[in-house]
Amino acid sequence: MDIEIITPKGIEFSGKAKRMILPAQSGQIAVLPDHMPLISVLKAGKMKITAEGKEIEKEIEGGVLEVEKEKIVILLKKF
Repeated sequence: MDIEIITPKGIEFSGKAKRMILPAQSGQIAVLPDHMPLISVLKAGKMKITAEGKEIEKEIEGGVLEVEKEKIVILLKKF
C-alpha cells in the first residue's frame, strides 16, 4: 500500500507499508492491503506503520484518514 502523511508543512512521509494501526474515534483501525474504501476522523494516540522489515510508531494529535484501493492519505496537525 502507498501511504502519504500530510501536515500543514507539506508531505511528511511517503512510502509503502504492509499494515497500519491508527487511533480512530470509534477505536483502533487496522488497515491492510485491499482494505475497503474508508474515511475516518483520527483521535490522539499511537499510529503504527509496518513497512518492509521495520515498524514506525508515532504519537499523533488527531487528523483525518482516507483509504482508497491501494493508497492511504492521512492529514495530521503534525507528524
